[in-house]
Amino acid sequence: WNRTGKTVRVHYNSNYAGTSQKFTPGAKKNLNARHKNNNASHKIGGGSTPTGCKTDGTNKRLPSTILVYRVDLNRVDRVNFKSYVKNVLPNEWFSSWPTASLKAGAMATKNFGWYWALKSQRDTPWGECYDVRDDEQSQVYNPSSAKASTNAAVDATWNKRMVRDGAIFQAHYCSRRNVCGAWVNGDWMSQYGSRDQANTGKGYRQILNRYYDDIRIL
Repeated sequence: WNRTGKTVRVHYNSNYAGTSQKFTPGAKKNLNARHKNNNASHKIGGGSTPTGCKTDGTNKRLPSTILVYRVDLNRVDRVNFKSYVKNVLPNEWFSSWPTASLKAGAMATKNFGWYWALKSQRDTPWGECYDVRDDEQSQVYNPSSAKASTNAAVDATWNKRMVRDGAIFQAHYCSRRNVCGAWVNGDWMSQYGSRDQANTGKGYRQILNRYYDDIRIL
């Protein structure tokens, strides 16, 4: 029973380490199965971005890691950020597509993850913070799914960033225009459209500027 006026997090390990369960002010509930009889420390306060959840990245600097909620495994993994992007891209773009399309996809998937890594505002049902899910509600992440062609696209664009008004933005994308049509124009990219644009000779920068309004690629 959290009888304080602040959020309390119960941690699996000492010194506020390991997985945690959040109790909002006044909350009265049981510890979940993960933490019952394994609660080694608890911390009062810390708001929505407690210690261990805030990224080391900024709008100008890539995060080194990202917190991925492995939905079917009921756990949160801290994943190297570049490895995360490399194991997302082949699940969102066909690895056989033209290089320019894959580079555009690499920029979009990186931006999406980067944006959410800067937020760190979401919690699992048991109260552990995460940045992105590993399914279609975020981006499909599957460890060891990286391909040579998609890895090359990620490596080639890794030192580039896509910003709007100087900030990393949530780069939406979906399969085709008729699927994405309900979204605001200029905020999403058609995956198949990126393929078609690449097949006409467009470069990845042209593709990104075709779909995302008012952006700069730095």
